[in-house]
Amino acid sequence: MQLLVIALLLVPPALIALCWIRSKSDGEETGKRLDTAAWLVSITVGAVLALGFLPIIIHLWGYLPGTDLNDWLKPVRAGATMGASVYVLMRLLACQVPIALHRWTCRLPPEHVDTLGHRLVVELSILAGFMVVFAVMISLALLVGSLDLPTWPFLPLLVGLFPLYQTFGIPWLQFLRAPRLTSRNIVDVEAWLDRLCRERKLPRFSVRIQEGRLANAFAGGGFGAHLIVIGGGLLDGMSVSQLRAVLAHEIGHVQQGHVPRFILPLLVTGLTLHVLCVMTFSNPLFAQDTLLSVAAGAGLAGVSAALFLLGLPGFFMRKMEFQADRLAVDMIGDGEELVDALTKLAELNRESLGSRSWSHPTIQARIDAIRSLPGSAPRAS
Repeated sequence: MQLLVIALLLVPPALIALCWIRSKSDGEETGKRLDTAAWLVSITVGAVLALGFLPIIIHLWGYLPGTDLNDWLKPVRAGATMGASVYVLMRLLACQVPIALHRWTCRLPPEHVDTLGHRLVVELSILAGFMVVFAVMISLALLVGSLDLPTWPFLPLLVGLFPLYQTFGIPWLQFLRAPRLTSRNIVDVEAWLDRLCRERKLPRFSVRIQEGRLANAFAGGGFGAHLIVIGGGLLDGMSVSQLRAVLAHEIGHVQQGHVPRFILPLLVTGLTLHVLCVMTFSNPLFAQDTLLSVAAGAGLAGVSAALFLLGLPGFFMRKMEFQADRLAVDMIGDGEELVDALTKLAELNRESLGSRSWSHPTIQARIDAIRSLPGSAPRAS
């Protein structure tokens, strides 16, 4: 209950700060400082709400059944309840709330165009997946316990189900019915993609469009085919050569199998280390149920999450970006086309070439790396 009290005390002044930032925003050029402040306060609100909800999750863990597996519905019910709680904690409060608050504060239009009914179906499907994954996790954990086996050697297998679902399940649920590239009738790009797939015998992949103003693209995993999502903002704001370069970069991720071979193991490793830290250091502090101990436990859990869920994967993901860029240059045969696309990407997102990200190197660093490749020197003006 201590965290809930802290949340109730911190949220009102944070919302007042967001209202003040909104009064200074015009929806066009918010300004770097105001945009950063909006993100910081929005993330704080989401984190505080999530921490306020955390005692409820800890309370729910107290109702987990014993190791009697004769009544198989008990662990299934407990896991489904836990999955629903984590869905609210992680996806809604820690992720969706900050994003929505930031866009409202900066008066930004929605990044995607979708009907409320379809979004509701997608979110309910994702929620159902959370419940199923955690039901399986709890059932397996109880099975391990009933066999008198130590839990920690099986921890990567147990927690690995969640990043597996996040990586291979959620993106396909979100974009299963999204428009394909053919809906935009970009003939030159489509012909280039077909020729590239035939010549290089690439793994199967499906390109989907996130309609709206999103000026970004990403590659995801899949069991039958990989997924590449490209935002409508790129399709509307980039030339054919720039789009080709962006797609070549994402295909580079697919060709190297970055998601299944590297990102997924990194997420499993990071989540395993995070869970071990929470179990070893944070839970004993939560059990003391004092304001100081609960705050210290939450702080340690936050540091652990930043280190193992962001820092560890981010370090290797930045290296993967350089590798995908090298493959893209090889595919399109001209490094300056990719440089042009990256420069346009920064322009569309109103970011400087030196803007940093936890998962990507700066665009300037990527440009420098591209131009250092053999035969990729900048064109003479």
